Amino acid sequence: MAEIQWEKDVLLPQERKAIKRSGRWKFLVIGVVLLGAIAYLLFSSTLIGARYYVTVDDLLGDANMLGKTVRVSGAVDGDPAFNQQTHELRFVVANIPNDNDAIRKQGGLAKVLYTAVNDPNATRMQVIAYDTDIPDLLQHEAQAIMSGKLQLVDGEYIFYAEEITLKCPTKYEEDVPNQVES
Repeated sequence: MAEIQWEKDVLLPQERKAIKRSGRWKFLVIGVVLLGAIAYLLFSSTLIGARYYVTVDDLLGDANMLGKTVRVSGAVDGDPAFNQQTHELRFVVANIPNDNDAIRKQGGLAKVLYTAVNDPNATRMQVIAYDTDIPDLLQHEAQAIMSGKLQLVDGEYIFYAEEITLKCPTKYEEDVPNQVES
């Protein structure tokens, strides 16, 4: 019978280092890719959070926003109307600033809401929502934050809201007595 002889390949020290390095490079590349992905996600979520909603002026002033899902905020002007048969909720919002510093300079949120609904020159927008519950606090001079799409219907801009939330009134309750006095 033929004798089979097995020999162990002997690697030189330079060859061993080359093998170890190639394995480390794979982990290094994977680590850099993972860190890059995490950094991108953090950066993009920070940009989204920086602009929670747009103003009525911004929305109506940008033709590119037509038909896109956006969040918009405004002061409710008048009492909302709900049609029982069509389950349609309608109300009008007036433009208010998006900047907290501007709101403080104008006397606080209660003052800004009061001024917006009483200013005949403020930009206004019709809001329509279907099959939604009427929020308890949706009333005249409340700040409504709505998610939905802006549409052009018969030459008029109408915002079709899919979700309506209201800014918590306890944040500006202290300003209400001062507003009543003025």
